[in-house]
Amino acid sequence: MSVRTICNTIVNFFKKIRPPFKQLPRTLLVCSMIRRPGLSVTQSTANIVKDLNGYGIPTNSMPDGSDNLTVAFVYSIVDEVFRALRKDAAVQLGMQPGSLTVTAFGANAGGPITVIGTTTSCGTGQGCIV
Repeated sequence: MSVRTICNTIVNFFKKIRPPFKQLPRTLLVCSMIRRPGLSVTQSTANIVKDLNGYGIPTNSMPDGSDNLTVAFVYSIVDEVFRALRKDAAVQLGMQPGSLTVTAFGANAGGPITVIGTTTSCGTGQGCIV
C-alpha cells in the first residue's frame, strides 16, 4: 500500500461522516421544547404496530386463532428503552465561551450600576429525558 493510497483512504473516510445538524435559533428551540408531550410507551408502540402492519407483518390474531405476541414484544422493548432513557441516561451539555450574556446590578459610591458581559469559560450542565 502506498502513502498516496493511505492518504486517499483517510480523506474518503472523512467525506462519509455526516455533517452536524444545523443549529436552531435558541428561542425557537426553547419554545418548541415546551410544547413537546414527552415520551409515551403506548404512543410509540402504536406507531410501531401501525408500521408493522404497513410492512405486511400481522399484529392481529394468528391464522390458527392463537394470540399474536408481536404487540406485547414491541411494547416490552419500547418500555425498557424508555425506562433506560428516563432513569439511566445521562445528559451532559457545555456552552461555548461567549455564548451567554450576563447582566449584573450593583451599587458603588457613585450610585447604582448595571454591568453587562459575556461568559469567558465553558459552562456545563446536566439534564434528563422526560
